[in-house]
Amino acid sequence: MNKTMFALTYCFEGVDDNCPYACTIAVSMDKEKLREKMMKCVEEDCTEPTDEDDDWNTDCNYQVFKNYGDDVMLQHRKYINLYTTYKIHSVEVVE
Repeated sequence: MNKTMFALTYCFEGVDDNCPYACTIAVSMDKEKLREKMMKCVEEDCTEPTDEDDDWNTDCNYQVFKNYGDDVMLQHRKYINLYTTYKIHSVEVVE
């Protein structure tokens, strides 16, 4: 019998001299828990820096560009060609 669970994956799409990468940051049988985790991550990423020098920081200073529920895309406020995404998707459990 194939079992499935859900994974929350983060994708940094890269810009200029920043290389793109993706990683799964959490897995759960409970999709709602992953939605809560995703929204906390989005909230942290959308934090505006208090110091002007940090406006170009790629760890924060994003805004929600598209929100499809289980798939949220963020756009950086300064690097307007920089996007990150969080996506919840079904994955197979390998035993």
